[in-house]
Amino acid sequence: MSMSSIPGTNVPPVSFPGIASGIDYNSIIQKLTSMTLSPTIQLNQQIATINAENAELIKIGGLLASVQSALTGLSDPNLYDAVSAVSSQSSVLTALGIAGGNATPGTYTITQTTLATATQITGAANVGHTELDAAAGTTASGADVPLVDSWAAITPTNGSGAQGSVTVDGVTINYDVTTMSLNQILATINSAVHAAGDATFNIGLLAGTDQVQVTDSAHPVSLGSASDQGNLLQVLRLDQAQVSNTSTAGTVTATAGVGGINQALMFNSVSASGGTTDANYLTPVTSGYFTINGVQINVDSTTDNLHSVMQRINASSAGVVAAYNSATGQITLTSKNTGAQSIVVGSSSDTSNFLTATGLTSAAGAATTVGKQASVTLQTASGGTQTVYSNSNTVTNAISGVQLNLLSATSSPFQVTVSQDTSTLVSAINTFVSAYNSAISEINSATAAPVVPTSPVGSGVGAPPAQPVGAGILFGNADVELIKDQLVNEVSSVLPNNNGSGYTSLSQIGLNLTDSFTLLQQSTTTGSTGSQSSQVSVTSMQGTDGQLQALNASKFAAAFTANPTAVQNLLYGTQGLVQQMGSYLTGVTGLPTQTQTGLIGSVPATSLMLSFQQANDAQVSSIQEQVKQIQENANMQADQLRAEFVQTETSLAGYQALQQQLGSFFKGSGG
Repeated sequence: MSMSSIPGTNVPPVSFPGIASGIDYNSIIQKLTSMTLSPTIQLNQQIATINAENAELIKIGGLLASVQSALTGLSDPNLYDAVSAVSSQSSVLTALGIAGGNATPGTYTITQTTLATATQITGAANVGHTELDAAAGTTASGADVPLVDSWAAITPTNGSGAQGSVTVDGVTINYDVTTMSLNQILATINSAVHAAGDATFNIGLLAGTDQVQVTDSAHPVSLGSASDQGNLLQVLRLDQAQVSNTSTAGTVTATAGVGGINQALMFNSVSASGGTTDANYLTPVTSGYFTINGVQINVDSTTDNLHSVMQRINASSAGVVAAYNSATGQITLTSKNTGAQSIVVGSSSDTSNFLTATGLTSAAGAATTVGKQASVTLQTASGGTQTVYSNSNTVTNAISGVQLNLLSATSSPFQVTVSQDTSTLVSAINTFVSAYNSAISEINSATAAPVVPTSPVGSGVGAPPAQPVGAGILFGNADVELIKDQLVNEVSSVLPNNNGSGYTSLSQIGLNLTDSFTLLQQSTTTGSTGSQSSQVSVTSMQGTDGQLQALNASKFAAAFTANPTAVQNLLYGTQGLVQQMGSYLTGVTGLPTQTQTGLIGSVPATSLMLSFQQANDAQVSSIQEQVKQIQENANMQADQLRAEFVQTETSLAGYQALQQQLGSFFKGSGG
C-alpha cells in the first residue's frame, strides 16, 4: 500500500507492516478509517443536491427577470394609441402614425401636394479665364499654346501613352496635349474626318467664345470609343453635351467653354512653362478666411484648391453643400434645409476674397434661388379645402398624429387611410406570454413530484420495488411553488375594474390559462413467464399547469376595437397586470421593474430568491463543517492506531530477539 493512500497525517505509515507479527496493519487502519469516513459520502451527496438546487433557483430567477422585462414592454403608452397610415399614392407620399400622436382613424382626401425646395446660390459663370485670353506669361491666346499651358478648366492628359487619341465619326485621331494647341487639335480632327470622306463635318469654336461646337449637315455625329486614350472630350466639355442627331445630320454643342477655373489646381498654381495661372481664376484667390452663415472657413492659397475648400465647407456647420458643376464650370451652394431660408455669404471681417473670386456674391454675379415650402391641401368635412405648409417634405401638421413624407408634387386627389394598429401591442403581449410561460414551465419541472409505481417490478417472490422516477430538483420546496401560485393567480384572477373601464380579467381580451396538462404515470405489465416490467407513460389531464394559451387574436382585436382604454387599464392601469405582477416580482428577484413612468415596487435588502439561496448556502456550510470534523476524527483515529500498531510491532520484535538470545544461551550451555 502506498503512503499516499494510507489515512493519517501525524504518524508515518508502518513501512514494513507485520514483519514481527505477520499482520498487515495498514490494511486494518484503512478499513477502519473508511468505516469512520463513510457518513461523508451521504453528506457530500447532500451538498451536491443543495448546489444543484441553488443553480436551479438562479435559473428561475433569471426567467422571472425576463418576465419583468416583458412587463416593461407592456408599459409603453404609445402601444395603446398606435395607428397605421396608408397612402393610396405611395409614389406621391408615404404615411405613418406618430407615436403618442392621438391620431383619429378615418380616410383623408388629399387634393394637392407641392414639394419643399432648398435655397441655392449659383456662382457666376465668368470667373475664370477663357481660351481667348492671353496665356500665362505669353501674348498668345490660350487656344494657340500647348493645351497643357492653356486656360483649360480640366487638366489635359494624353492618357497612359505618349499620345492621346479620340474617335470622331468612327475616325481615330492622335493628339499630344504637351505640344499641340487647342486650335491645332481641332484642325487635326477636321482634317482627319474630311480625309475619311465626310466633307460636311466641322468642329470649331463658336464665334467670340471658347465653346466648342460640332456640326455635320450630311451625317449624324458620333464622339468617342472604348479605345480612346486621354481626356480630350472632357476638356472640350463634350462628354456631357447633348448629341442632336437625325438620320442625315448632327449637332453637338459643348456644355461650357474649354477654359474656366480648374478645381484641381492650387490657387497659386503655375503653368507647365512656368507662367502663373492661379488655377485659371480671373481674380486670384488669397489666403485668409471667409464666412458662410456666420461660420468661418479658412483658405491657404499655397496648399488649397477649389476641391479642398468645398470639402471644408461641406464638413463645417455652415449648413450648406458646396458643389462644382463640371459641365457649366459654376459653383453652387445649396442649403441643407429646405424652405425659404437664406444663405448668408461673407461678412465685413472676411480676410480672403474666395467668395468674390469664385463668383458666389451677388456683386460678383451670383444668382440666388430662394427655397420653397412644401404644401398639402386636404379636403375638409364640409367639402372645402385646407392647405398646410411645412419647411421640409416631412409634414406632420396636415393629419393629426400622422407623418406624411412627400415624394412628388401632384394635383390629382388621393386618400390616406388611418386605422388602429395593434401589431406592436400584440407583439408585446406575446413577448410577455412567452416569458411568463418559460418561467412557469421551469418551476413546474423543478418542483415536479416523483412518479410512484403502483406495484413491484421484477420477477419471482420478494422482487425489489421499483424506484420513484421524475422528481424535480426542487420537489417539495413550498416557497418556490408559492411563487408560481402567486403568478398564476395574478393572470387568472379578477383584477380591479380600473375606474369602471369595463375589463376585469385577461380572459376578456383573449388571454386564458391552459385547460389541460400532462401527467407521468408508471405502470407494470406481467409477461407470459410471470415476469413484470415497468413503463412510464404520459397522460393528458383536464386542468391547468399554470401556463397561458396563445393570445386569441380575434378576441383581442374585438376587445381593443370596442374599448381600447379598458385594454390599456387592464394591462397598464394603476391596478393592472403590470403594476401588480411587477411589484410582486421586484420583491422576488430584487431587481426593479421599470416602466415608462418609473419603478414599480420596493427593492428589498434581500430578495426572496436570494434568501432561498442564502439558506441553502448556510446549510452547505454546516454540512461541510460536519464533513471536516469527520475527516479530522478519521485522521486522529488512524494516527492513534498506527502509533499503537508500531508500538506493538516493536514490542513483538523485542520479545522475538530475547527469545533468540535465550535459545542460543541454552544451546551453548549444553542444556
